[in-house]
Amino acid sequence: MANEDWTKAEAYWREHHAKQPYADKNLSYDDYVSAYRIGHEAALKYSGKEFEEVEDDIALNYEKGRPEEPLPWDTVRPAVKAEWDRVAGILSPRDSDRGIRSGF
Repeated sequence: MANEDWTKAEAYWREHHAKQPYADKNLSYDDYVSAYRIGHEAALKYSGKEFEEVEDDIALNYEKGRPEEPLPWDTVRPAVKAEWDRVAGILSPRDSDRGIRSGF
C-alpha cells in the first residue's frame, strides 16, 4: 500500500472517517483532510521508521502546512497516525473491516 496515491487514500478516508473513534461528530471530513494528507506523505517519506520516532517532525510539518482554521495537533494526531498505519499496512484492533492479519 506504500505506493498508493493520495487520491485513493482521500477517497478511503472520505468514506471511512465518520466511523473512526477519534472523529468529532461536530466536525467534517474536510476538517481532518490535511491531517490525513500529512500522515500519508509522512508514511512515504519516513518509510521503515516508527511513527513515534518522527512524530515531532510530522507535527511540525502539520503546523507549517495546515489550513487557515486548523485543528490542533492533539486533535488530529489520531487521524495522522491512522493514515500512517494504513499506508504502512498496519491494522489496528479497531479496524476489523479492513482485513485479517496473517503471517503471524
